[in-house]
Amino acid sequence: MSAFLRLAAPARAIVARPAVSYMAARSFSASVAAKKDVIQQMYINGLKSYVPTPEAKDASKSQVKDFKAPVAPQAPAVDAASDLSAWETANVEIVEAVTDDAVEDEEEEEEEVEEAHH
Repeated sequence: MSAFLRLAAPARAIVARPAVSYMAARSFSASVAAKKDVIQQMYINGLKSYVPTPEAKDASKSQVKDFKAPVAPQAPAVDAASDLSAWETANVEIVEAVTDDAVEDEEEEEEEVEEAHH
């Protein structure tokens, strides 16, 4: 404990010192005239003198068109009987049938690919 008191002694001396005997004061000179900001004054005067032009009552008429509902679409004319008869009489194109040999060859290729991946 005594070691703490020895170390704390200089701190007590600093705290116990009297306040500074002199006061620092800043003096202002009244002889310096305040300069006005010319640009700011021009801007404020321009804002004060601004008068917006009133809009005409008919101004919105030129911007908006009258609404007209669109014409309802008509159903297309379908002649199902003639379309069906044309389909029935159409020539049927037969694509070459897939043979069993082609299927077996494809399966063998797939197995080879799987074996190659493993």
